[in-house]
Amino acid sequence: MHPSVWAAGLIGAVAIALSPGLAAMSQGMDHAHALVMAPGSHTLFLGTHNGMLQSKDEGRSWVAVPLPEGLKGIDVMALVADPSNPQVLYAGTHERGVLRSRDGGKTWDEVNSGLGGRDVHGLTIDPNRPKVLHAGVVGKGIYRTTNEGAKWIRVDDGPGDAEVKALASVNIPTGMGGIFLYAGTPTGLLRNPDCF
Repeated sequence: MHPSVWAAGLIGAVAIALSPGLAAMSQGMDHAHALVMAPGSHTLFLGTHNGMLQSKDEGRSWVAVPLPEGLKGIDVMALVADPSNPQVLYAGTHERGVLRSRDGGKTWDEVNSGLGGRDVHGLTIDPNRPKVLHAGVVGKGIYRTTNEGAKWIRVDDGPGDAEVKALASVNIPTGMGGIFLYAGTPTGLLRNPDCF
């Protein structure tokens, strides 16, 4: 790995620090919302206000991810990767719900059946069961799929008046199955056991 770049997982998210080249790299990265690293690779995906970018060299260079005509320039609010398959990625978007790629980001499909809205700001994948995802839909609550997005069901109202800005599914050993959902909101961090 290049000495000026490091990445580390934290509660299902990826943090990245870049050295002085950050200013040069940030050109074309308008209003970044989300970052994920495909498991077992050095490939990063960055969700922005105007689409998605990809880096295959640990963040030293970025290229636009090709999206279907109707999705170009979409506001990508959240990104998650299947921990068991680096080819499977999901994106939560501001106006088109959840997108899924099964080929490492080359093609994307909408997977919104049952989702109560198309403004998804929080998205997380269960670290133990990667077919299970949760989505925070603005003003509509928390939705869950158990089949990779084929069908979503509403499972919770969400954190009241607060908008979910980020979701994380965390494995904490307990007698209840061990998965907790964390929701980052403008008013703070909330935690709920995934026992809906």
